[in-house]
Amino acid sequence: MNPYNIDDPVLSLIGQTSLVEHPKNLLGDLHLKLEKENPTGSMKDRIGLGMILEMRESGEISDGDLVIEASSGNTAGAVALAANRLGHDSIITTPEKTSPQKMGFVKAFGSELVTCPDVNSDHKDHYRAKAQQIADKRGGIFLNQYHNQLNPKVHEKWTGPELWNQTNKLTHIVCPMGTGGTLSGIGKYIKNQDPSVNIIGVDAKKSNISTSFYDKEPVKYDTKIEGLGKGGETPTMWFDYIDEIISVKDEEAIQWAKKAAREDGLLIGTSAGAAFKIAYNIANENENASVVSIVCDGGEQYFDTLNYM
Repeated sequence: MNPYNIDDPVLSLIGQTSLVEHPKNLLGDLHLKLEKENPTGSMKDRIGLGMILEMRESGEISDGDLVIEASSGNTAGAVALAANRLGHDSIITTPEKTSPQKMGFVKAFGSELVTCPDVNSDHKDHYRAKAQQIADKRGGIFLNQYHNQLNPKVHEKWTGPELWNQTNKLTHIVCPMGTGGTLSGIGKYIKNQDPSVNIIGVDAKKSNISTSFYDKEPVKYDTKIEGLGKGGETPTMWFDYIDEIISVKDEEAIQWAKKAAREDGLLIGTSAGAAFKIAYNIANENENASVVSIVCDGGEQYFDTLNYM
């Protein structure tokens, strides 16, 4: 169901990921959407490819243009791969604390990697600010996943229809939120098909996606779960298509990622562990529930965090 006409044998592997039934007998139904099956191991391959192709189609990106992106995780490798295969040089800016496993993709695909100090988002050396500075100086195109509406739109166009066509019955979708693009795009498409489906976002406990959603006082942003939570709402969060946002403690996210591996044979990442906790409990408490949990990436990228090393 790839909406893009891709004849590249590598990029054509993106999408059409498996929807796997949870192996335990729960009261309701639980399926996991395994986005780890994408070439760089995460759902971000969809926007890495989709944003560049959409911007090429609109004329925002031309052949040979330098592509720049800021990422603290999986989008780095996704953009590096897509740019490599589409003939663009690329530069990725990232916080210095980003895991070496994820930055390995950037170097492997020949992108230039610029590491930035771990400073507040309003600092001139913040990795997102640095990406814009590089784009201005070198005449590159900054994709800007945190503000670019193509982030959720790619998922509305691609991931949402794909998931809908894989399901016969659907009552809940549960997905971790970072930029919020994945759940927003999926949520908009699914709500247009069936408004009764509950779209549930998962946030870190010390994060401000949920406080923004519920119009509460912000907290000091602090989480060690990569790809989960934000310091505040971003333009790629389409709250109109989200019914509920639930916060999960870091320790619980790690615990449930480990539980999935040891008890169920499912090697999932830590943000996916947070979503799995919520999805599992919904399915296990309601015989009429048919829940899909989005597995953003695989646990092999978090062996150090999960203490498997």
